[in-house]
Amino acid sequence: MTDRRTAEDCRNFSEVIRFQSRVNPERIFLLDLKTNRSYSYREFDLVVEKTAGFLLSKGVRKGERVTAIIENSPEYCFFYFASLRIGAIFNPMPYISHRKEIEKNIDLVEPALVLIDQRREKEFAEWKHGPIFIPVDSDRQFEKRIAGMPDTIVPGIEVDTDRPACLYYSSGTTSDPKGVLFSHKNMIANIASVCRGFRFSRENEIHLVFLPLGHTASINYSFLPCAFLGGKILLAENFWDIRNKIWDLIEDHRVTYMETVPTVLYSLLNIYKHKIDQDLSSLRFVGCGSAPLQKSIQLEFENKFGLKVANLYGLSETGPTHIDYPLDPGWNPGSIGVPLDVNEAFIMGERGEELQPGQTGEIVLKGDNVFVGYFKNDKLYRDVVRDGYFYTGDLGCKDKQGIYYFIDRKKDIIIKGGINIIPGEIDEILMQHPAVREGLTIGIPDAVFGEEIRSFVVLKDGMSAPSSAILAHCREHLPKIKIPREVIVVDALPKTHSGKLLRKKMRKRSTRQTR
Repeated sequence: MTDRRTAEDCRNFSEVIRFQSRVNPERIFLLDLKTNRSYSYREFDLVVEKTAGFLLSKGVRKGERVTAIIENSPEYCFFYFASLRIGAIFNPMPYISHRKEIEKNIDLVEPALVLIDQRREKEFAEWKHGPIFIPVDSDRQFEKRIAGMPDTIVPGIEVDTDRPACLYYSSGTTSDPKGVLFSHKNMIANIASVCRGFRFSRENEIHLVFLPLGHTASINYSFLPCAFLGGKILLAENFWDIRNKIWDLIEDHRVTYMETVPTVLYSLLNIYKHKIDQDLSSLRFVGCGSAPLQKSIQLEFENKFGLKVANLYGLSETGPTHIDYPLDPGWNPGSIGVPLDVNEAFIMGERGEELQPGQTGEIVLKGDNVFVGYFKNDKLYRDVVRDGYFYTGDLGCKDKQGIYYFIDRKKDIIIKGGINIIPGEIDEILMQHPAVREGLTIGIPDAVFGEEIRSFVVLKDGMSAPSSAILAHCREHLPKIKIPREVIVVDALPKTHSGKLLRKKMRKRSTRQTR
């Protein structure tokens, strides 16, 4: 009898992998670009089962946390799904996190097990506090290590769909890091909606993945959607390993999608000075998330490579929430698109009223993708989720067609002489200057106005421009109240691991310097 179930009928992503191993057993799920080793869905599911047994043998139990500090690798993928299979909570951290950052997270999360890349093992050799560290070696020896594990977990473990599946480390741009609890139900609902909204195919989805799996971007836009649809993942350890052959990989493997961040787009524009010859017709469009994307970069990327770039919006607390689908007739870059069908979106005013098109307010979301809690911080959860509505802390607006625009973080507003000024608007103008690659605007204390405006810029490679020229550009395009008092050229801007600009960190630096 034909199995009429779909992945959407599964209760969690462990079941999704098991489902695909039955309906698409020989289809390739994962190709490790470092070793050229591929895994069919049947093979992958078997290794996940053995890895689940390994976790149980180390004492990990249902509801406990497994923290992973591993570079992109098949092992990362095995442990991700194996943790879900036994009802444990997977807690990924960016591989490049500083030791003190990792220790702080471990103290908060209290994991039963820490998975760490062998290249960082020495940093934790003398760790005496609690969790067991399991080094995952870069030579891909883990499968040999678990070869003797049973092919089936005994007894089977029932996993509650409303319970947390992942504890995401949110690097945060305005506060200390938070632990975001995402349930199995959140994941299934969100990824099913992503697949519909992005119009991913059940027949031939092939994604190139090079962003760190320790962040949610590759997880939510490629890793889980491919699993959900029976697609294929080409897994690179990182972007820098493949940057000089990225177009060849896309042509040779007929890649249909890749997820990027703005810094990757900047890099590709700099690495490839001229148009390219490869056949990229399989690549429908490029996604870019994790940090605001400037419209000028979307246009430059399309002009050079013939590829449209979707400006994607989402949060650790919700996963992707909107789709800026660039293949629609009449599409214009610059927006974050329309809400995915998993959630409703609203623009709310200060008194909790829904605002009209064109008015700026807080982006508020409601749906099955809204997370189930902050780890050990119920008060913060109650502050941001009220009556099922998640108040994102992001400012935005929508037009009469229901298309949404991200403007800035609510807490980043500059109040100058009683006037609210959104720094992102100034950043956009800064980056319209032909020599400017990145811009960051902050408010600094001022005795007369309360706050004044200070902007920082990073120039494009090989270009120069004095601060006076950039200020003159601002005077041409901004009202007087929004013109920065000064523009400072810097070599780099502070960012989170996922590429978000850290205004808070720059404000602290500036405050110290001006005292």
